[in-house]
This record gives sequence, C-alpha cells and structure tokens, in this order.
Amino acid sequence: MASILRVNTLTDASSNNSIATSFVAGGSAKAWVNFDGTGTPAFRDSLNAASITDNGTGDQTVNFTNNMNNDDFSRVTAVGENANTGGNRVSGLRLPSTSSYRIITMNTSATDVDCQDNCSTVHGDLA
Repeated sequence: MASILRVNTLTDASSNNSIATSFVAGGSAKAWVNFDGTGTPAFRDSLNAASITDNGTGDQTVNFTNNMNNDDFSRVTAVGENANTGGNRVSGLRLPSTSSYRIITMNTSATDVDCQDNCSTVHGDLA
C-alpha cells in the first residue's frame, strides 16, 4: 500500500534550520546526464534521460524520460576530456523542446568535436 507524506516545511533535528518543501521540489534538478560523446554516445549515469541521439560530430540530443512543462527550462553543461590529450573544450546548447535538448561540443577554434566527458543538468518544471 502506497503512502503519502504531506508537509509544508522540512527542518533539521534541532529545528534550527528549515526550508519549504516547494523550494526543495522547485530547486531540484529535473534531469542530469554524464556521458561519453565519442564513438556511439553512451550514458555513464543519468536521471530522467531516456536516450541520447548522435546527430554528427560534436552534436548530441538528450531525450527526456519525463517531459518538461515547456521549453524554457535551464540547462547547464560542461565538457572536457578524461586525459590531457585534446586541449580546451567549449559547449553550446540549442534547440530545446519539452522532450529533449541538444548539446554542441567544439574545440577552442570553434570546430565541432566529440568529447569524452560531458555533464549536463536541467532545472525547470516537469509536465
């Protein structure tokens, strides 16, 4: 039998620090991914990410398991290499939808490249 716990505020054991549950729910990441973008992109670990699509060199789409409420969600991404072999990397984000978003990775010369170490976090409202 499933149970529901209904509370407005969470507090520590000494009742010195508290926070509204709406803040916790609203401020929590709704999705995150850690993936290798070389070869066939593959998740190392993820939350609310169903799959990743390889659109070409340095261009991947992350597809959500549960859609976002709209396409105005916040996305933060960091990319790099697991070894000091390829120089600096930068990322760009584009084309968000309620069901996915794209990550573009490139070197400092603005040439699209596949990167080994890709991490991204999404904040916003789930549908």
